[in-house]
Amino acid sequence: MSTTLLRARRGLERVSAVLLLTTLATLAWMRGETVRDDRGSDSSEKSLMIILGITIGGVVTAAAGTYIATKTKLFK
Repeated sequence: MSTTLLRARRGLERVSAVLLLTTLATLAWMRGETVRDDRGSDSSEKSLMIILGITIGGVVTAAAGTYIATKTKLFK
């Protein structure tokens, strides 16, 4: 084999290794495997939970109101 082919092959192997390691590191980061600071949630996560809580509360209140309205309608 010529030296050019050997260099190209080594370069391809290095690029492949870097891509594999980058992909694995990105997947680990996305799964949250390396938690460095777990003292609390960030503000976006807190605001999402507040919005979800308000939404779920509204849905439960509407469902309870509908249920009570249908039950009281039966007695009229």
